[in-house]
Amino acid sequence: MFLAVAGFISSQTHNAMRKDAQDILDTELTSIGRTLIGVFDREAAAVIKNISQSRLGEVAGCSPQFQSISRYLVGSQDHVQDIGFVASDGTLACSVLRPGQPIEGFLKPWNLDTPALTLAVLEDAQLERRPLVLVINNGLNQRYVVRFAPSVLPEDIGSTLVRPYLSYDALLTSGDRWIHIDNQAMYRHKVGAIARWAIDARSLPERFSQTMSSEAFPLVVTVSVGSEVLAIIYDRLDNGAIQVGILSGLVILFLLLLIGWRSGRPEFEYGAVFDEGEFLAYYQPVVDMGNGNILGCEVLLRFRTREGKLVQPAAFIAYAETTGVIMEVTHDLMKRVVTELDELSKDFGQLKIGINLTGKHFEDMAVVDDIRAIFGKSNISFQQLVFELTERHPVQDFQVARMAISGMQELGASVALDDAGTGHGGFSYLQKLGLDVIKIDKMFVDSFSNDVTTMTIIDIIVELAKSLDMGIIAEGVENQHQVDSLRKLGISAAQGYFFSPPLPPEDYIDLVRKSVVAENKFSVFENTRISPLHDYRQTDILYETEAEVVQPIARAS
Repeated sequence: MFLAVAGFISSQTHNAMRKDAQDILDTELTSIGRTLIGVFDREAAAVIKNISQSRLGEVAGCSPQFQSISRYLVGSQDHVQDIGFVASDGTLACSVLRPGQPIEGFLKPWNLDTPALTLAVLEDAQLERRPLVLVINNGLNQRYVVRFAPSVLPEDIGSTLVRPYLSYDALLTSGDRWIHIDNQAMYRHKVGAIARWAIDARSLPERFSQTMSSEAFPLVVTVSVGSEVLAIIYDRLDNGAIQVGILSGLVILFLLLLIGWRSGRPEFEYGAVFDEGEFLAYYQPVVDMGNGNILGCEVLLRFRTREGKLVQPAAFIAYAETTGVIMEVTHDLMKRVVTELDELSKDFGQLKIGINLTGKHFEDMAVVDDIRAIFGKSNISFQQLVFELTERHPVQDFQVARMAISGMQELGASVALDDAGTGHGGFSYLQKLGLDVIKIDKMFVDSFSNDVTTMTIIDIIVELAKSLDMGIIAEGVENQHQVDSLRKLGISAAQGYFFSPPLPPEDYIDLVRKSVVAENKFSVFENTRISPLHDYRQTDILYETEAEVVQPIARAS
């Protein structure tokens, strides 16, 4: 029985890691493709804007004034090599680099059907980076070409894990190839035996690729890597996860049996517990590590028994989710937030408020209606709200979830991926759900300073967040070394015991008001910074397991 369960769990862990590795790779390639397209679109748009503002079209082609303005434009933009004037018959009459050397047949003759903007690749089969020109057709005698330098698209792109194996092609929609980059890596990542066994390259396609198209110009970029990269990512994700997965799975099996045994017992009445004020909202500050400003908080659930004992969420969240109580708990938690933070938000409307949701909240649009009803008439604006999608309860229908997230975003709220990379959804959530913020889990923050694998994962997360224009928050920050290391990676926002544990509402409000008037913002955390081994107000007795808390909760009803 043990071997069967262990084998099943090992297989399930492998399949989940294989899927996460694929999601990471797909997201990384898509991110790189979008970045390359975005770089060109911005450069081309800047050229067009500068030409328009320079009044180049108001002077005669190839005149001294034309040459003067063109030289200035070429000199003022990093990736522009040449600007020229094209006659109506298609002859390149002059350019900055060829002021008196016309080239006949450079373009097709102008006609009424000539598009206002197009791209053309100049013939030179020997070059991997063939010359590309942007053609601007403003009329019969206002036809200009802008030649881009090869450096307009970067070679050094992507995370350190993918970069050595990356290739990409930039082509026009006509099929003409502009750039081909094939990185010849000076180093290769080592792959462990488990990854080599789990990811058999013979069963994979030769290469993985993603193709992105510009919406403004006839340009397509295809980004690809060899199949060995999947094994490398799997190897970095593994780091003992198969073994941990087996052990965790056995614990889960035991808990499921325990819950099954309890399922025949009467459920406790949630309303009676909450009406007596047993569920509490605690607030952990999110801090700008650069200047010490409090950016907002994450709302964390606590349960206090009749005996006054404080219960950590780890002891009751799984039970609440299994029984469905979590939906009502979250609804009432949001109402409690309005009661406790409404006055503070009236004075400090820029403070963000993070509220945890599970995948079950995204199975319909009811949560959007709740948010609108609860916060709509309060001093807490929708723009302050950040709803954190936890991965304990997996998203079942991505299409419905995406509609719910869009509904929140249309109100003005943001949606974050909590504990990124540790749960069911992995990096597929980033691709499919259109999230705004990534929260790096404490597990990574704890080990990244001395663990190459974790550094690689954080590097990927940071690169993805930047390319997708997402915010990043590090969780579980406990010492100055972690603060310094995170800032070097470009991460500025964090929460953790180094600044403050979760606080009761009155203490969080007091901390915010003290921070506003303090000259040294970091000084306000001197009284809240405590050992990470203890929760706030250490006189409270903390339950650590569900078995210890379910019975008291039931009695409280």
